[in-house]
Amino acid sequence: MKSARILICILALAWWSAAAPAPSTRTQRPGKSLIGGRIHTDLTAWAAANGFTARWNPRAGELRLTNRWAKLFFKADTKRIAIDGSNVWLSYPLLRTGERLHISQADVDAVLHPLLNPPRLAKGDKVTTIAISAGHGGKDPGNLEGKRQEKVYTLALALELERQLRRAGLRVVQVRERDKFVALEERPAIARARGADVLLCLHFNASPGGDDAQGLETYCLTPAGASSTNDRGPHSGGPLPGNRYDRENINLAHLIHRSILGQLDLEDRGVRHARFKEITLATMPAAYLEGGFMSNREDAAKIYSESGRVRYAGAIVDGVLAYKRLVERGQPE
Repeated sequence: MKSARILICILALAWWSAAAPAPSTRTQRPGKSLIGGRIHTDLTAWAAANGFTARWNPRAGELRLTNRWAKLFFKADTKRIAIDGSNVWLSYPLLRTGERLHISQADVDAVLHPLLNPPRLAKGDKVTTIAISAGHGGKDPGNLEGKRQEKVYTLALALELERQLRRAGLRVVQVRERDKFVALEERPAIARARGADVLLCLHFNASPGGDDAQGLETYCLTPAGASSTNDRGPHSGGPLPGNRYDRENINLAHLIHRSILGQLDLEDRGVRHARFKEITLATMPAAYLEGGFMSNREDAAKIYSESGRVRYAGAIVDGVLAYKRLVERGQPE
């Protein structure tokens, strides 16, 4: 009798264990993992889900993804990737775990997704007016190389760019048309008041080391909560007015950057993120160009010559027109 009661208890316990709910566990979508306190995505899994063919080089830690429309290149432990042959900077480095390469989900959302699935304007909206902000001016000379002042060459490029944009059928707003000082916070306000659809900020770089640095940098606004490309150590910030256009910003910057690289012999220093005052306050898509180094002989030859500026302006116009076609696609002419 006693053995019968023991058997009944064992059977009851077994039934209860099977019927009881399993302890709650934290599950994640396939390809997602928590690494270093940040959600990351397995790039191989992401590639398969998005129609890419993956080629992994474990010795070099390099991953190449290709499909009919795009070619992507990733390298472990770096923040720089290549999209269709031009460099783009991420907010966080790519991480390798075993034979897998992981990208932060923040960079999937802020870089990969908008560039591979670009935004469209609302039906009937068009890109018709371009605001040009020639860097510095008046009491602010910008970078100095000998007697050459950055403000002179940004204005010269802005005026040539205006001529070519108008020839392409676009309206133009010049933030400054002569050598005068315009405060940074006033520049996007002028663009807004004049009904600009896009803001282009023109600058040139310089290096204290002289000829050691060269090339093109094109900036868009840093996403909220992320570090900017040139930050030393982790930094972050809350949302700014310009973050409303994050998806448009990176597409505008990338298309202009690619166009310039395709037409001028400049080193590719990449599409980068920054919180420059002009673009933080922009209420329209904006890109900020550092169009080469005044301190580098090869770059300077393009910056200081009229023929170089004509080519430079033509490449920017082609990038703007590519952006216009991209965001207006499917709309009647």
